[in-house]
Amino acid sequence: MFDSIINYIQRNPLTTIIIVMLIVFAPSAFGALLVGVAVVLLLLLAIPIYMLYRVRRMSRKMEDEVRGQNKQGGYYTHTRNQSGYGSSSEGEVRVHTTSEQPQKRVNENVGDYVDFEEVKEKK
Repeated sequence: MFDSIINYIQRNPLTTIIIVMLIVFAPSAFGALLVGVAVVLLLLLAIPIYMLYRVRRMSRKMEDEVRGQNKQGGYYTHTRNQSGYGSSSEGEVRVHTTSEQPQKRVNENVGDYVDFEEVKEKK
């Protein structure tokens, strides 16, 4: 261990001098720096652990869904359509059309609404 410390000092003399000066002349600044380094190291350890926890929780949730499908004896099908209203059979498509003009969203006293379209310029 001492050999690795000596090798670090030989490879980084300026960094070592700055650290020693911080310890001697500004111990509170060195303490703050030390706390900052400790927080960064803890975050570097905590983030992978948290991500592992999330992945395992999601895999358990997916396993529970698969077990529920097997108990039903078939494939999982949604009973709601994409908008969430009513029920429809798989592959059913509904198209609602209106011949009326849509109502103006803005109060008529506010001003005029200008509809525009983009025009591509030729080079």
